[in-house]
Amino acid sequence: MTDNDEKNQNRTPTAESPKTKRVNPRKIVPAELKGSNTKTKYGDLAAFLSVLISFLLILVISFSMFCAICVQAGIYFLQIRQMKKSTEAAARAGNAAEASVRQVRRAARHDERAWIAVVDVQGIPEVGTIFSVNLVAQNSGKTFAKNLTMRAVIEIAKKGKEPDFSLEDSDAARKDSSVSLLAPNADYVMDIELRKQTPPHEIAQSDLDGIRSGNLTIFVHGRITYDDIFGCGHWTSFCTRLKPDLKYASCGKHNDADQNRCP
Repeated sequence: MTDNDEKNQNRTPTAESPKTKRVNPRKIVPAELKGSNTKTKYGDLAAFLSVLISFLLILVISFSMFCAICVQAGIYFLQIRQMKKSTEAAARAGNAAEASVRQVRRAARHDERAWIAVVDVQGIPEVGTIFSVNLVAQNSGKTFAKNLTMRAVIEIAKKGKEPDFSLEDSDAARKDSSVSLLAPNADYVMDIELRKQTPPHEIAQSDLDGIRSGNLTIFVHGRITYDDIFGCGHWTSFCTRLKPDLKYASCGKHNDADQNRCP
């Protein structure tokens, strides 16, 4: 037995101290570290909630601004529409007022203008004489007539035959020179003769008998042209016939007047 063996035999075995016992570091976590992890989790949650709330606030504010813009745009659109309606209404009112003024002006001119018409026919056929007729035209208007011209024809026709109004533009018509002015209520007298041929025709007994029997009819027809003081041109056509009782009556046609209105 050696000295080393003796030393080993003399050593007394001792129990392991609890403080020196090995522990697995993965299983035991210090209390301070555990608290730190909990605080980290709560901090992350608070940050997430803060971001979420901020995002929601931004979303709400953006939506509110969008709604406000839409409302403002709607109000602006309605204002523009109302302004357009007001403008159109004002334009219509202006046009109506202008039309009313024009209408009043036309009515006034129509009321004040000159009116020329044949008011009397005088002349009885006699055997052996040249049949002539005096036409009396009158201005029944309220103002002067200017540049008055009258063309008229005496035409003898068989029973049932209509007068030939185209003769008013032929050489058979008597045309007086223009009259510069015809005052209101003034008369203009024109004398015309019967022209069956050249020279003027004298009434024979057969002509007078035909007129009295109704086999012949004498027509006196023509046209008057003139201007009013407003610068508008006018015309009047007339036609009268001699009846068997040697009195004059309207032909029933070719008695007309223009309805021209000054602008």
